[in-house]
Amino acid sequence: MGGYVSIRIYIKDKKARMNKIPVSETVSYLISRISKAHRNRANELLATLDLHAGQELLLQQIHQQEGITLNELTCGMCVSAVTVTRTVERLEKNGFLKKERCTADQRSVRVYLTEKGKKAVESITEKMWEELEKETVANMSTEERVLLKRLMMQVLKNLT
Repeated sequence: MGGYVSIRIYIKDKKARMNKIPVSETVSYLISRISKAHRNRANELLATLDLHAGQELLLQQIHQQEGITLNELTCGMCVSAVTVTRTVERLEKNGFLKKERCTADQRSVRVYLTEKGKKAVESITEKMWEELEKETVANMSTEERVLLKRLMMQVLKNLT
């Protein structure tokens, strides 16, 4: 983890064009590298719980709404139904959750955390995310953290 990433800021003048900036020096490239590094570190921390990145978010969603349907999970997670179904199957196979057919609508499946799932959510909330956040914003002042968050929220808004 250490090391610094150098970035050059290019100011657009009348004749300058975006395609003259090397891809490796664009904001988008840096975001891509940060996302990959963050996901890799999250996977390292989650591996201690026998989980993979993304699974913790699904477990937290189920924790917030026990008995949530697969369809509700798909909408809440903003991922495909196939992704939710596969993730739920893996988590069920590994003992983190259980599925039950809805009594009112047999086509619908509700998902519940097992004790193992509840303990995992507790560890994720109290330890894993706290550690990841600490590492992510290390060596930043409070003002820098606030600014970074504001800028990242703007980027997200721009892209969605």
